[in-house]
Amino acid sequence: MNQIKLYLIVTLAAFMSTGIAAEPATDKQAVPANITQLLKSRLGGVAVGEAIETPAKGIYQTQFGSKFAYLTGNGRYVFIGDMIDLESQVNLTELSRRSVAKELIDTFSVGDLAVYPASGATRGILNVFTDTSCPYCKKLHEEVPELQKAGIEVRYFPFPRGGARGPGYTELKQVWCGDDLAKTMNIAKGVEAGDLPDGNCDKASIVDQGYTLGNKIGVQGTPALFTEQGHKIEGYVPHNQLIPMVLNTAN
Repeated sequence: MNQIKLYLIVTLAAFMSTGIAAEPATDKQAVPANITQLLKSRLGGVAVGEAIETPAKGIYQTQFGSKFAYLTGNGRYVFIGDMIDLESQVNLTELSRRSVAKELIDTFSVGDLAVYPASGATRGILNVFTDTSCPYCKKLHEEVPELQKAGIEVRYFPFPRGGARGPGYTELKQVWCGDDLAKTMNIAKGVEAGDLPDGNCDKASIVDQGYTLGNKIGVQGTPALFTEQGHKIEGYVPHNQLIPMVLNTAN
């Protein structure tokens, strides 16, 4: 795949507030025909999403893979990075990331996941992309009971680091071939004794599906955490810090 040479990377961490809603565009502009044509030609066979207008006149947002890009009106120039409304202090690209992540995560059947229900009323949901060979995934798993006590339901998605050649790929298939996914996950994570089943079953394909989904929403390592609203939390976070992060975004 050819690489795009022009990048605009804006890092403004102070503008990542989740509590401010983006203002809609006022002057609606028609999306120019074939605006993504040049971008598609440079990316080869990579799928490029439909261009949509942004609040900035003459700038249109599109997506390829897990990246968001912004095109000028004629599609000749592209900027890759975050678009931030400095007046409202809203990261518009982050809002798009969360929306896409939520939409794609919600397409996955809960019945295909290893689920640890909340104790009592469910106050929040934490989606976790995990690899059984990941030390920090095991550390997080040891704290799942604390999350459950706080009213958080934990849902595990399989994400073998390195894909089919990753160290946890075979074991994740064994986990997903179990009749009780929570039990086989406990065994694989070392918090419960027992043997894992053979990894040759129909449900083993869910491991590949989880890996594909993770790549689409920008998972690069494990554990990768997503709240019910699609907000991404990077890496392992101790439960005493993680609980308010999950519950605050659930409100």
